[in-house]
Amino acid sequence: MALSRKKATTIALDPEDDRLLSLAARERGVSRSEFIRQQLALVLEQYRRHPKPKSAGIVRALSERGDERELFSAGR
Repeated sequence: MALSRKKATTIALDPEDDRLLSLAARERGVSRSEFIRQQLALVLEQYRRHPKPKSAGIVRALSERGDERELFSAGR
């Protein structure tokens, strides 16, 4: 993975986290850097902007449906 479009960042890990990072990356078959990028992408997904889905007109139709009291007073 080329660094041409990536920005380098340095992090400091305690020895146990460093060991676990190496273990996790090895088990996944990727480099430590790639493992960090993959896991960070998962966490950061919640901060990405996602387009809102279109309502397909359903909200407009709700306001045109009439009065619900008609449904519940018919049998009384």
